[in-house]
Amino acid sequence: MAPVASSRRSSPALRVCARSGCANLVNKQTAKYCSVRCSAEDPDRRARLSERARSGRLLPMARQLPLDFESEEVRLASLAREREEVPQGLSRWAV
Repeated sequence: MAPVASSRRSSPALRVCARSGCANLVNKQTAKYCSVRCSAEDPDRRARLSERARSGRLLPMARQLPLDFESEEVRLASLAREREEVPQGLSRWAV
């Protein structure tokens, strides 16, 4: 009898967590850290994120969108005045 080829894939080598000082293995192939906690505590990752946040492009105040809340409140109030409280399925017949 000829040997049967194994249909199982060989398991990939598990990587070690990217956080310095953590020796745990990573659970997924695409993951970099062993847990969410390790990802949040990694000082290198924090430094990269803060640098990216600092180097972000800031919009001058003149180019930002105006936030006019007062006119929105006035429009909502006028809609509320015109709205009738009639339950769904009932008509508005005067008896």
